[in-house]
Amino acid sequence: MNNFETLTIFKASHMVLNRNLAGITHEESLIVPAGGGNPLNRVVGQIAISRDDIREMFGLPRVCDESMNKLYARGTLQLKSDEAIALDKIVEIFNNGQKELEEAVTNTNLSGKEDGLKTLSFLAFHEAYHTGQTGLLRRITGKEGAIK
Repeated sequence: MNNFETLTIFKASHMVLNRNLAGITHEESLIVPAGGGNPLNRVVGQIAISRDDIREMFGLPRVCDESMNKLYARGTLQLKSDEAIALDKIVEIFNNGQKELEEAVTNTNLSGKEDGLKTLSFLAFHEAYHTGQTGLLRRITGKEGAIK
């Protein structure tokens, strides 16, 4: 097996994200934290977009369409509630690509490919960072924490 550590991060991130999103409605996912910041919907959308960058590294097709990229890509303007993609749709996109991504990470040897290892490590960290935010954003909706 290759990339064991990174695969572990992606599996844990997948589990944590799904637990943190359990019972969250689309409307709740649009709540903007007091003082600013991104709502849950935007954070999850950014994770899905980032996953596409990882998929592309391994020669897998992107699963987010161009309109989703325009709404959720880093540096885009604040997400408008009426333009947001339904949270369950974003989660479906994220979940549908999990197995294929795990297989690609497992079956690709990045030994000796320092740039590829750096990129994959950074993207795994980036995803874990945002996945952690989903726990706090879940609490902002008024729900109990999901990770105990």
